[in-house]
Amino acid sequence: MPHVTEEIWSHLPARTSRLIVAPWPAADASYAGAEDALARVQEAAERFRRSGVVTPLEGDESRIFAAVVRPASARGDGAKLGDEVARLEKEIARAEGMLSNESFTSRAPTDVVEAEREKLERFRRELDAIRD
Repeated sequence: MPHVTEEIWSHLPARTSRLIVAPWPAADASYAGAEDALARVQEAAERFRRSGVVTPLEGDESRIFAAVVRPASARGDGAKLGDEVARLEKEIARAEGMLSNESFTSRAPTDVVEAEREKLERFRRELDAIRD
C-alpha cells in the first residue's frame, strides 16, 4: 500500500516532494464546529442497516446518505416501517418503565441509569425521525 499511495500522491497537482517527506497537513480551523454535522446521517444509516427503514432526510443529508449507504435494496413497503415503529415503541415503553422504577434508579450504578436515559432519548429521536 505505501508504494501505491506514493504513486497516487506523485500524480496529484502541485506536489513537489515525495509523500514520505511531505509535511503532515494542518487541521483546517474552519471545520472545528462541525463535529456533529453528520450525526443525523449516521443515525439514519444505523437505523437502515438494522431495520431496512429509510429515514427521511433533507438536502445535503439526503444526498450524503444516498451516496454512502446506497439504499437501493430498500423498498418503501410499509411492513418494515410498521415493524420498526412497533419495535421503537416497545423499547420506549421498556426504558420508561425501568426509569420510573424507583428501585432501579436508586440501586443501579449512576452510569447504568444514565445509559438507559440516553437509550430512551435515542429511541425517541429515531421514532420522531421515522414519523416525520
